[in-house]
Amino acid sequence: MGFCYGDTFRWHRDVVQLQTRDASEKLAVSFAVAKSSTLAIYESKLESAIDRNHRIPEQMAVHGELHMTRKQVNVEIGRLFLLNNAINLETNMLDVPEEFWEDDRFEPEYTQSMKYLDVYNRIAIVDKRLAVLKDLHSILMDAAHNVHASHLEWIIIILIVVEILIEVFRAWREMD
Repeated sequence: MGFCYGDTFRWHRDVVQLQTRDASEKLAVSFAVAKSSTLAIYESKLESAIDRNHRIPEQMAVHGELHMTRKQVNVEIGRLFLLNNAINLETNMLDVPEEFWEDDRFEPEYTQSMKYLDVYNRIAIVDKRLAVLKDLHSILMDAAHNVHASHLEWIIIILIVVEILIEVFRAWREMD
């Protein structure tokens, strides 16, 4: 990625042609490049989350059960929420930088740079991928809850059987 000076502002083959030598124009482009770079980091983290989880639906379809402990599911859901919060709450990916509130001369250059770097579309894709992972983890949480509920039901059944056996034994002893 590089830059040069010319008559008009434009991007061409990863080289930005600046129209002026004003530092604010470079700053406008720098804001867009910084957001694109930050988004690339989040895209990489999201790709790691997808790699960790892409086999889960296949395993559930083949084996019909969840091969993760409740703790593993909770840890993965926590990781996903951290990533989601980092992307959507802790960053200002969709916000226009405050510098343009006072001096908006180079805001069009910023917007054009954001479009060239495809930041808005990439954010939309990241949000959709996060939504799919959230759905998967919601299903996993339900499955883990169902396994836990099933174990509790068996414990209750065993306790009831033990209670019945104790009462039968007491009744038998009283008959003698």
